[in-house]
Amino acid sequence: MRYLLLIPLLFANVAFALAQGQTISGKVTDEKGEGLPGVTVLLKGTSTGASTSIDGDYSLTVPAGTGTLLFSYVGFQAQEVPINNRATINITLATDARALDEVVVIGYGTVKKSDVTGSVASVRGEDLTAIPVTNALEVMQGKVPGLDLTVQSGQAGAGLNLNIRGNRSVNASNQPLVLVDGIRYDGQLDVNPNDIASMEVLKDATATAIYGSLGANGVILITTKSGAAGKAKVTFNNYYGIQSVNGYADIMSGPEWVQLRREARRTVGEWSSPDDDERILPPAQYQNFRNGIWTDWADELLGKGSQQNYQVGISGGTDKLTYYFSTEYFKEKGLLRNDQLERYSGRMNISYKVLDNLKVSTNVQYTNRNRDIRRDPLNQANKMSPLGRPYDDEGNFLVFPVGDASTLNALVDEQPGAYVNNDVNRRFFANLSVDYTPISDLTITSRFGIDQSNNRLGLFAATNTIDTGPNGLSLARAEVGTFSRFTWENFANYSKNISENHEISFLVGSSIWGERTEFYAAQGRDVLSSTLLFYNLGATQTAYQLQSNLVERSMASFFTRMNYKLLNKYLFTLVMRTDGASVLAEGSKWDYFPSASVAWILKEENFLRDLNAITDLKLRLSYGVSGNSQINPYMTLGGLGRSTYAFDQGTAETPAFGYYPGALPNPNLSWETTATANAGLDFGLFNNRVTGTLDVYQQDTRDLLLERLLPTTSGYERVIDNIGKVRNRGVELQLGTINIDQADGFRWATDVSFARNKEEVRYIGEGVERDLSFGDFGLHVGHPIRSFYDYEKIGIWQLGQEDLASQNQQQPGDIRVKDQDGDGIITPEDRIVLGNSVPDWTLGFTNRFGYKGFDFSFMLFARFGQTIISEAAGSYKVDGLENGPVVDYWTPENPTDAYPRPNAGTSRASTRYYSTLQYVDGSFAKVRDMTLAYNFPASLTQNLKISRLRAYVTAKNYFILYSKIAPYDPERGGALSFPMTRQMVFGLNVEF
Repeated sequence: MRYLLLIPLLFANVAFALAQGQTISGKVTDEKGEGLPGVTVLLKGTSTGASTSIDGDYSLTVPAGTGTLLFSYVGFQAQEVPINNRATINITLATDARALDEVVVIGYGTVKKSDVTGSVASVRGEDLTAIPVTNALEVMQGKVPGLDLTVQSGQAGAGLNLNIRGNRSVNASNQPLVLVDGIRYDGQLDVNPNDIASMEVLKDATATAIYGSLGANGVILITTKSGAAGKAKVTFNNYYGIQSVNGYADIMSGPEWVQLRREARRTVGEWSSPDDDERILPPAQYQNFRNGIWTDWADELLGKGSQQNYQVGISGGTDKLTYYFSTEYFKEKGLLRNDQLERYSGRMNISYKVLDNLKVSTNVQYTNRNRDIRRDPLNQANKMSPLGRPYDDEGNFLVFPVGDASTLNALVDEQPGAYVNNDVNRRFFANLSVDYTPISDLTITSRFGIDQSNNRLGLFAATNTIDTGPNGLSLARAEVGTFSRFTWENFANYSKNISENHEISFLVGSSIWGERTEFYAAQGRDVLSSTLLFYNLGATQTAYQLQSNLVERSMASFFTRMNYKLLNKYLFTLVMRTDGASVLAEGSKWDYFPSASVAWILKEENFLRDLNAITDLKLRLSYGVSGNSQINPYMTLGGLGRSTYAFDQGTAETPAFGYYPGALPNPNLSWETTATANAGLDFGLFNNRVTGTLDVYQQDTRDLLLERLLPTTSGYERVIDNIGKVRNRGVELQLGTINIDQADGFRWATDVSFARNKEEVRYIGEGVERDLSFGDFGLHVGHPIRSFYDYEKIGIWQLGQEDLASQNQQQPGDIRVKDQDGDGIITPEDRIVLGNSVPDWTLGFTNRFGYKGFDFSFMLFARFGQTIISEAAGSYKVDGLENGPVVDYWTPENPTDAYPRPNAGTSRASTRYYSTLQYVDGSFAKVRDMTLAYNFPASLTQNLKISRLRAYVTAKNYFILYSKIAPYDPERGGALSFPMTRQMVFGLNVEF
């Protein structure tokens, strides 16, 4: 009752306080004097606030004559205004031009975002560290339209599949060029995301042409952080994540596999009832089945993994010297034992102003990667009989767990000293730049970069391991490789504001690079002692093998670019680059790659200048040609094939080797070229509460570098040639909205990234519609490069359809395929293109919420329209001899249309149309990540003598929203080895 009686008193006090308050009103206008609707007006340090009306008017009550009002609005600079006992406060908000003045990195320079004429997408800020990743490029998944990026697997240190605007080439590379601080960076990107200031993705010809043939597949520019004059700043970032399997195929249990085996034997008349089980099962397995003993071998292998990362950065400097140092430790453990990656790296970025017009800078990174690579055991686990157990009653490991001497325990490689596959890579990546400014508008740069790595791979497999097989001889192998690349570039940038209406800039430069790869390998079998592993190959006693290789390649280039801005609204860009590639034929090594683009800033026109709803509007058009020479060196010279012959020397045959012409030389091999047309629209609406970019493009690639087969009558197997055409057409949309933005209150922003690309082969020879000599499925005019060509499964022949089935020498329970030409029989001409690995469209959808110190974000990622080859769907053991995934197979009592009848009288290889089972729709939509974070208040951080403290938890890859083959994650691409993982990550960001 006492507390209830206090309620009226509390309301009375509130009413009294309000009565003592003061009402303040006013109007908020822009620089033109027009009222701004929706401006947040907040009494600083409180939740008391209001919003302006459609005319910009506001009114709120505050304690009499005290405090400060905070005015904020998207697209305008926030203002703080002391009340000072005033009843009326009118203010004018200035436009925040930072978004348009944001500097974007382009080839050999930078440009204001508002002056970009090509198709360029940027990733920076919190997007760079939104999720824990092994490879920093992964942060761009779903962020950049046109960049199709997937993670290859759940293996520790797994790589990425990525391309920009589709595949263009068949034999040459489709990988985009990655540059770190201006120097080419191939392979796994080991740069910590916390060290990265920005990533730019160059997509159209104007943006990429400055890199010539290297940029034919798009360019990713990574700029690392640098120091700034002022007090030293120290940052510490770390996270720890727990990994688990993100869905896996259901493998048959003991009873399920026995039932499959029964049905397979029933089909051939060898089983009629459980009384016959003893006849169809080996004795040990039969006893285990009767005793209820069976094992889920995949479950025994797949456990928990982890990721942990620690990074420390120090930056600061003076007017002359700035610096940034960082060090990182990263460790990832996969789901399988002995599958792990450990990485140490250090970075040093230093810039020193020797003179007022002379600056020297360097960026250096050293990385040590130590990786234990697990030989995939899941294939063994999924096919072996479940009627066994890994350990006996005393806990002893059973090498042969199912009662025969030919089936190894799937866990054999996990036993101490049984298997080691260790890869150590040490990489030094650095550049040194000198910038000289002889006059105020001219900067001359000379930059030298070096990329050097040493790699050692050592493999040891004892007897009775998956690599050596049952009672096989132990194997030891060692590989040593060195790689080095130097890059030397010299270029000059000249910029001049000729007058208020004319701005011009020029770039002219040259670039040369060369690389050298050496490789040595040796192996032997029957190692004297397993303790030697691969460190003493002289202790092997038989089956010796030696390998070595040297590969060199180089390129020289000259380039120029001109930018012209007229009347602050018309932009023109011209680019010309010429490249000479060592890998091409004499007389065809050099080619020219031009591009041109124009942009029209419509917002500067009189008919739009005063339209407040449109903040920014720019139209872009570009066209250009780029080349591709990313093929293996020496292919123009032909090649030899190796043959092995056996000579009888009386007591034993010994091998001898000979060589034959394996590849026909092509003295005319030249450039693969791609012509790209791009139309783009950049826009900002409602004071940039809505911003976006829309691009439409067409890319035509011709003179494909194809390695095609030759008729045997030619005396050669193959030849590399310039033949074929491929086209990519698409549309890309990037959209950002600020839905709610209350100062010191609730915030909500959304980003959308959408891309649709159509890839098709246009020409592979005069009158040729398909060529089946390329890859597993051939090339097909009108379809993407990697298309699947096979018969179309339409079901299973059923009882009552015997007559129809017999026309194709089949019977009920067999796979039924479509007679495409309707001639009544199935022939190879009935094969069609069933699908392809290219998605019809991709989507990234990110939402960010904030309130006080809390932040919450989530991202949806979708990839639709691609077909994948499912290992689970294609691993059905029709003969019942081995285990496999659970499937719905046909029996007289179960007339399904999914899988054919088990049959012990056949095999997968001899089952007609068996390959049609493996094609599945790989479309998926998932919640790629969800993050909840808390930014501790300044009152706490100041007491701790730190400037920023943030704690967060991230759920990565946890929820699959759509998949036709759930719970399997289709991003894996259909394989059952190293399944995709989900992670729960806990992290901390500290800044001193």
